[in-house]
Amino acid sequence: MSPRRRPGRGAAIVIAAAAVIALAAAIGLVLWFTTRGDSAEAGAQRYLDALARGDADEIRTTVTADAMPGDTTLDAFEAASSYLGQPTVTSTETLADGTATVSATYSLAREARTVTFTVRQEDGRWLADADALGALAATTSIGDAVKIGDVVLETSATLVALPAVYAVTATPAGILTGEAEAVVAPGETTQVAVAASLTPDAAARAQPAVDAYLEACTASSPETPAPASPESCGISVPWGADLASAQGFVFRIETLPTVALDATGGFIASGGSYVVTVSGPKRDGTPGEFTYRDDAWTLRGALVFTGGELILRAW
Repeated sequence: MSPRRRPGRGAAIVIAAAAVIALAAAIGLVLWFTTRGDSAEAGAQRYLDALARGDADEIRTTVTADAMPGDTTLDAFEAASSYLGQPTVTSTETLADGTATVSATYSLAREARTVTFTVRQEDGRWLADADALGALAATTSIGDAVKIGDVVLETSATLVALPAVYAVTATPAGILTGEAEAVVAPGETTQVAVAASLTPDAAARAQPAVDAYLEACTASSPETPAPASPESCGISVPWGADLASAQGFVFRIETLPTVALDATGGFIASGGSYVVTVSGPKRDGTPGEFTYRDDAWTLRGALVFTGGELILRAW
């Protein structure tokens, strides 16, 4: 009996190549069936589940390009106080234009809710469309902005918002207090009003801003005197009794005024003192230099809140 021939190297390579091709074909077939098997219900459920997890990164993969939320929307979503509970797709109706209407139930803010929104086919997947998102607009009794986490929302703007519950707060924190809850639902614009008020220690927190303002008012030195007495700084120097004109002012702050606020954000800073040396020609034309002291330095004005920041306005 003649010996059997072992398969040559060439035959082994052919067999290996055939196995690789078969494996690739199998993977391709699985992927084809997976893609073809995606449904409007599955796409909608992916979106709702991402909302329920508070997963901002996953949200990006579950919405259409037209509905893609921006960074501000996603930052606010990550700061939401609570998310959807038990979201469940209850029905879908597929339309001829590659869209489907989805009905779903979920719980939010301790209430059971029903919603209807659109999903659309995009690159072979069903994705949530723009009406699956909501919007949020806010007003506040003090200032022109509020905050959601670190996101500043001006009252003149509307934020595209993902469905969730948001704590909307007065800003800047520490000086203003006040909070309102905003429940954002798909396809709706939620209006929220924040009743803001000054915090008990608002005056102490505003003091550094007033200090910085007054230090800028009196910035001077013997080498670089201020050319004029500053306006809107609570400073009045009676140099006219001694000089024909004033050419240089050198201030020295002894005590900065202490800030007190009223309920509307108006302020009075009082109890300060400064010394100022004024130089210039006397009435007879000779050089003169006189020093004046004010032990009742007082500044009045208002604290204005713009864009979430404190701005000092002095009279």
